Amino acid sequence: MKKTKIQIFGMLLFTLFASLLFTGCDTEVEALQVQKLKTYDEQYYKNLREFKKSKHEISYAYYEAWSPVEGVGGTKYPASWGERILGLPDSLDIVNLWMGIPTKDTHPLAYEDMKISQEKLGTRFVMHADASHYRHKFTVDGVNYDMGGDGNNISDATMAAYAKWIINQVLEPGLDGVDVDWEGWNGPNLVRLINELSKEFGPKGKDPSKLLIVDFFNSNPPTSIIPYCDYFVSQSYSNQTGGIYHPAGFPYETMIYCETFGVFYATGGRLLDYARWQPSSGRKGGAGVFFLGRNYYSSSGIPYNEFRKAIQIMNPAVH
Repeated sequence: MKKTKIQIFGMLLFTLFASLLFTGCDTEVEALQVQKLKTYDEQYYKNLREFKKSKHEISYAYYEAWSPVEGVGGTKYPASWGERILGLPDSLDIVNLWMGIPTKDTHPLAYEDMKISQEKLGTRFVMHADASHYRHKFTVDGVNYDMGGDGNNISDATMAAYAKWIINQVLEPGLDGVDVDWEGWNGPNLVRLINELSKEFGPKGKDPSKLLIVDFFNSNPPTSIIPYCDYFVSQSYSNQTGGIYHPAGFPYETMIYCETFGVFYATGGRLLDYARWQPSSGRKGGAGVFFLGRNYYSSSGIPYNEFRKAIQIMNPAVH
């Protein structure tokens, strides 16, 4: 029987409907790659590692987004690159692991990201150690220690044990050093801790490749610790300090001045000013930010836009 045009059209519609029906019943779900990181050749990564080993103004960031929200246990498998260590700018020099330390057992994804960043990008990761209160309880070599409340009765043995505990925290997951957050301890106790840590880390330590850093806010650390530290991080949050805060007597080339994204969500406050600023002689150590995770969603739509600009200001790309 000869088919009419209407019959042929009807058959085509049925075939199209059937194919859509069977497609809709397919239970195999293909993952949607919303955002894909750029990939580069090995020469790019080699150049990047060599640059980070050279003398230059470094970029520094307190980074928190890799970790679960404070007080929440367990690990984290984020879908956004804004919560992945591998999503950070390639040229970032030092990451302060604010909010904890990723290990293979506790945070496997963040730990893997960190290892790739260390080995391939030359990025260094430091522990955020506390020297802001004296309530620390810790165990070293099977012995339990308790610093107490006010820090007035910390024995030399307890201080040495606290330093050893910090060193163990750095070495076990393979971190690149420690940043001691000094905001509450008295000066003499900070000196005691740095003297112990500097036996292992920093310019005078057994392993000078491990960084020894002190960060502080609006007060001057004792100058006696200068020879034992690689860098000093000034929490120069412009909404609180008004601008760069530099302690008297500290060499500019060891100083990193940090702005905060904790307040300045879109612009980073005076971060770009800090990146441009130079002392009257020599150079600064670098610039950085607190709460870098908040800059991933920048107003420009470019992830970490203001932070990337700061890095470029300090170290313009060579074409």
